[in-house]
Amino acid sequence: MAEEARTLYFGYGSNLDRNDWLEWCEEKGVNPSGIEEITPCWLPDYRLKFHYRSSRRRGGAADVVPAGCGHAVPGVLFALSDNALANMDRKEGHPNYYERCNVNVLLPNGTSMEAVTYTLVEHRKGEYVAPTAHYAALVRTGLERRNLPIADLKMAIENSDESYPVPYLFVYGTLMAGEYRGATLEQHTFQPGVTAQVKGKLYNLGNYPGMRPSEKDRVCGELYRLNDVFLGLQSLDRVEGFYGFKSDDSLFKRTLIEVETEEGKVWAWSYMYAEGIDEAHRIQSGNWRALDS
Repeated sequence: MAEEARTLYFGYGSNLDRNDWLEWCEEKGVNPSGIEEITPCWLPDYRLKFHYRSSRRRGGAADVVPAGCGHAVPGVLFALSDNALANMDRKEGHPNYYERCNVNVLLPNGTSMEAVTYTLVEHRKGEYVAPTAHYAALVRTGLERRNLPIADLKMAIENSDESYPVPYLFVYGTLMAGEYRGATLEQHTFQPGVTAQVKGKLYNLGNYPGMRPSEKDRVCGELYRLNDVFLGLQSLDRVEGFYGFKSDDSLFKRTLIEVETEEGKVWAWSYMYAEGIDEAHRIQSGNWRALDS
């Protein structure tokens, strides 16, 4: 028997709450099965906004809108069966209220994947509408339960455009303190970096290293807080040869990964090597500085 087709879906807003889905399905008399949660993830170059009054929610309902460098919306990647997709279309009011669109999301292992999500149709966008406390709590709880930041949600509730939910940057090579590009990063940071590590494999590319995804290996580096996320990432994108999330020509791809420090885990921007690589160049220790020891 052929396996049932599934559609990858980026969920945000109230769809982070399982009970909200179950309650809607019960209200409409439809089967709630066919939705599988895969992983937390991020929608880059977008931000959350409340500019639509939902009669069902009795207040503002969330939307995601394109935004500049450094913006990102946290959410969850789901797999939907055909039946669940049809029900999600109905729940979101596709195509008359929210419409389905294709997006690329960043996964915790540093890779990206295409998925569908729902954005408000243009003619329904209006002025800011505050969400109810109940609706905001649904979203906040959904994020916190998956260890995702709530900064983007808070800024959207405050109707602020200055939403940069991830101010941190993880570096593992020539941008570290004392390395030959360290001075470039110093221009964009508040304070010295702290020792950190992430899941990944490290490779020697000659004058610099490159990181690739791995679930069982670790890369050592430093975690910094950027003093201006927009300007800092724009500058570092040029250094790393990153030309945007839709480009196939980048030398390194910027992504969001979970970073481990002595104080705990945080999400941070980092750069993954985007070109082909020879396993013979693997740095087994995962530490660029170990090459000099």
